[in-house]
Amino acid sequence: MEFITTPSLPVSLAILCPLLPLLLGVIPSSTANRLGRHAALISARLALLAFGFAVLAASSLVVNGPSSVTLLEFASFKVSIHLDALSAVMLLLVTFLSAIVTRYSINYMAGEPGQGRFSKWLSLTSGSVLLLILSGNFLLLTIAWVATSMSLHKLLTFYPDRPAAILAASKKFIVSRLGDACLAGALVLTWQCFGTWEFQELFAATARIDGAISQACTTSISVLIVAGALMKSAQFPFHSWLPDTLEIPTPVS
Repeated sequence: MEFITTPSLPVSLAILCPLLPLLLGVIPSSTANRLGRHAALISARLALLAFGFAVLAASSLVVNGPSSVTLLEFASFKVSIHLDALSAVMLLLVTFLSAIVTRYSINYMAGEPGQGRFSKWLSLTSGSVLLLILSGNFLLLTIAWVATSMSLHKLLTFYPDRPAAILAASKKFIVSRLGDACLAGALVLTWQCFGTWEFQELFAATARIDGAISQACTTSISVLIVAGALMKSAQFPFHSWLPDTLEIPTPVS
């Protein structure tokens, strides 16, 4: 196992964006509920701080340019982060929305006995999305996307006594697992065809593809990724659970 601890300034700032909301996620739900409104306040402040770091990371990116770093390497598995113009824009968008939603949730969920638990899973969801955005390889992206889905499921089932909410959560759970299966298939094919999950290596490899086998690989992988993205993003025709989310807390919607 090899640790690499010298990321560039833009990447160092960007890494803090998912780490901050994920901090609240490690707190047990029972402890979060005891904190109640304080947990919601912590969640909102962490989200605002993450947005501040996203602004700094994007500003630093303009000066230093895109960069990648491998934070942890073990056998064939790497935890790598990549920051470029696209991921910086998405980082700014998600942290901005997260800051608004978590702030809104403080008063919206006031008085709810499960306010702390709600704030915990809301932070975990946003942290998982931010990790997905910054993923430097396909494996980490898939893991982050699964974590996003599982965290969102906890929010969808926040009111277990509301049949419509449970129905929406059940529909989404099934569709998301089908999406996970597509991404898992794409992961296997990617490794078999290219021997790597690193995005930069994959981009370089696809630029020099030749032969029917390579074309077949890239086509199959692309179809599986698109299918997985459609399912996990609730795109038509996999959106049937969305109308039922009116039964869950508004901040989740």
